[in-house]
Amino acid sequence: MKRKILSVFAVIFAITVVLAWLPNTYGGDPGLTGIIVKDPERYYHRLKDMRSKDPDNPELSYQIANLYYSWKMEDEAIREYRRTLKLKPDHEFAQWFLSKLLESKGYYDEAFWLVRELIEKHRTIARFYDRAGELLLKMDQRDAAKEYFARCDELMYGERVGAQPVKTLTEPNAGAWKEAFYR
Repeated sequence: MKRKILSVFAVIFAITVVLAWLPNTYGGDPGLTGIIVKDPERYYHRLKDMRSKDPDNPELSYQIANLYYSWKMEDEAIREYRRTLKLKPDHEFAQWFLSKLLESKGYYDEAFWLVRELIEKHRTIARFYDRAGELLLKMDQRDAAKEYFARCDELMYGERVGAQPVKTLTEPNAGAWKEAFYR
């Protein structure tokens, strides 16, 4: 009797272990697990299949664009990020990554306006101002870039125009951008 109970317990334990391990075998299926993708090719095909069933889902296009971005397939990634923004115009991550890709392709104007839209939504995030300033420098608009860099410093270090820069040990480069403009 004990042996029969132990064998049933062993079978139940084995099934539990297999079921607990099973999601790890489907690491390429976004619908089944939320873990790191082990097989990007399978993940890509699964996303394409899911998108064919739900073409109006911007998140699927965004994930496909991220795969293209990671594979350095910039033109395809740009197309997918644009599709994401067509389906959901306020998708902030798609705007951010699209602006980075457009910058790498030399489309500074469009990249700047995408970052500018992010600034409109989040006026207190210094990184957006810094990015806009960098893009403006590439477009040879130094005066406008100064304003964006100054706003970035104000948000990051509390520095205002005409005020003494904040001395800090953790961020010694506060106001370092000024060296490029005021030499």
